[in-house]
Amino acid sequence: MPLQEQTSGWSDTAIKMLDGYSGTLQTGSVLRETDLTSNVLLLACGGEGELEMDGEGCHIGASFACHVVEGASFTLTARSEDIHYIVIMYKASSMEGASLVMPSYRKHPLRRSFVQHSVTHAEWIENAEKIVVKWRRGEGLERFYANALLQGMIYELIMEYEQGQGGPESDMVDVVASYITSHYRQNLELKELAALAGCSVRQLQRRFKQEKQLGPMEYVIQLRMESASRMLRHTDASIGEIADKMGYQDMYYFSRAFKKHYGVPPLHYRLAAASRTDADYANALLQNRTASSYESAQGSVICHMRGEYTVTESPQRIAVLDVQYADHLLALGLSPVGSVGVGSTVLTFPPSLRAGLQHTELLGTYEYPDLPAVERLSPDLIICTEVHGQHVERLSRIAPVLMFKRNESWQTILSLFGELTGKRAEAKQIIANYHRRTAVLSEELASVVAGKSVALIRPLDSLVRVHSAAHRTGAVLYRDLGLPVPLFVADTSDTAYHISVERLPAVQASHYFLLSNELMQDGISATEQHVWGMLDTSERQRIYSVDAATWIGCYGPTGINGIVDQIAQALLA
Repeated sequence: MPLQEQTSGWSDTAIKMLDGYSGTLQTGSVLRETDLTSNVLLLACGGEGELEMDGEGCHIGASFACHVVEGASFTLTARSEDIHYIVIMYKASSMEGASLVMPSYRKHPLRRSFVQHSVTHAEWIENAEKIVVKWRRGEGLERFYANALLQGMIYELIMEYEQGQGGPESDMVDVVASYITSHYRQNLELKELAALAGCSVRQLQRRFKQEKQLGPMEYVIQLRMESASRMLRHTDASIGEIADKMGYQDMYYFSRAFKKHYGVPPLHYRLAAASRTDADYANALLQNRTASSYESAQGSVICHMRGEYTVTESPQRIAVLDVQYADHLLALGLSPVGSVGVGSTVLTFPPSLRAGLQHTELLGTYEYPDLPAVERLSPDLIICTEVHGQHVERLSRIAPVLMFKRNESWQTILSLFGELTGKRAEAKQIIANYHRRTAVLSEELASVVAGKSVALIRPLDSLVRVHSAAHRTGAVLYRDLGLPVPLFVADTSDTAYHISVERLPAVQASHYFLLSNELMQDGISATEQHVWGMLDTSERQRIYSVDAATWIGCYGPTGINGIVDQIAQALLA
């Protein structure tokens, strides 16, 4: 039934959230719910797998959203990489009487189970996680907010579903573009796409070109050519094999189409790509700084900020210019040949890593690496961050250089280190153990904190930095452990607010983790003393002083688990 015919039904519909939880499904594992007692929203992102609902199965890709009705069953199986999932349970009822399940007509979306493939917006996952966190706090206002967010998400999901059905309210361009993205390697025809959109061929062409600046079939060709160019650059597949994979039965016709799109035949394109300089790669990759990897005929390829590194064999002598990378290697049972340290007057390794770095050479500090010492070590690989950009030319004369963004996810970096060193299984296990541990601890902390907010603050020279969930250490508190964010920072997309000490009471937190610079500065600063003076006067506030260098600088598996240890010790004491 079209949305415009459902007005009265929607006006009388009440949505009530019942519960929610999230988790990570490891490769080969299964999430199963049978005979559901409520409607369920299931959102997931990560690897590939299978989803079965009431006996009907389908393949799912990197992300999807699923609506399952009361009384139904579903099974989610992870086949390729881990899948992060979020489950939200709710009921839809008539505002005239909670006993009347809404709506009454059979085709209403809230009474249908359906899957939306490859259309899950990133904000859906973020909002779903926020809904679960808000709900878990157990406070009336927080649950009211969770319910409001849920209604918005259901609206977005149903609009996507209705558009996919080709109803009068469909955005035909989005529907067709989404379909093309999933099927561009197949033999597509205009009349088929027009039927999908529920309009004439001419109408589809006009609307598509207005929004995409090219026609639907041109869009098909563009996706095919982009995919073909990736295969030419990153695989040794023959031109004929690539043509076949792109849906072209005639290799000659494919070559003509490729030349028309890129200006050169496929073979010339491949040869030119093979001879491109490192500088060309760097310029392209700087536009997308997220670390990643892919498989090639020569081996795993690590994509970093300065190019691509093919792992033909595991490096044996690795020098790191950030302590967090030493942490990653130690977690995998390896030691760097050299690493920067921490400290001002006395240079050393962090206490948590010291035992594993007994045979590791000190290479200065993160800000001021000792480059002559790096040269004397003769490493076969150097790993650094964007801060060391000024040294890359000199470092590259010593050994190949991998550069990662310093604030990159530790789990992403650990996975890449696993690829680099032949320790993939170990890296996956460390990450899985962390998710399992934080999930259990989150439940313990929920009852202890009882909805009272927890703040992460760092006194600076004359200001106080109040960190949000967007900060990588804040993410441990608020995302991984689900602790309540102060309303003062709950909705910011920035990593922190900067406020004066006098404004600190506005944060209104019951628990404060204070990132102290005492060890780095050989004493507490005047600003930090002022903060203690303001917060230490109330019995309702608890302050836990933690070392800023450890909590912010040592951001690898050991460091992150150490942070979790300190959080648990403080809040569960």
